[in-house]
Amino acid sequence: MTKDQASKRFYRVDSNYDFTAFMDRGQTAAYENRWVFETAWEVCNKVGGIYTVIRSKAFVSTEEMGEQYCLLGPYKENYARTAVEELEFEGGSPYHTAVTKMRDQGFKVKLS
Repeated sequence: MTKDQASKRFYRVDSNYDFTAFMDRGQTAAYENRWVFETAWEVCNKVGGIYTVIRSKAFVSTEEMGEQYCLLGPYKENYARTAVEELEFEGGSPYHTAVTKMRDQGFKVKLS
């Protein structure tokens, strides 16, 4: 494969394109009603390579998607004490509505 072919296939290799326009903390995603929900057992389990991948990409994902990016995983109290800062969503937000409905159905939901 020549360099030109590789550049067409893997356009970021020699790209001078500025991706910072997409890093607007979710303003564009909110306007376009785009959401990302990522679910994994390792979200709050500090063991293994998947946790490392999730942790390392979380910053970039939130820079791009802002509040439109949500990680879902099981609550493990031992790990949550050191890695999770609990919070509550604003009333009326889609997250608040979803969490309230889940809690009404008997689910234990922790937010961070």
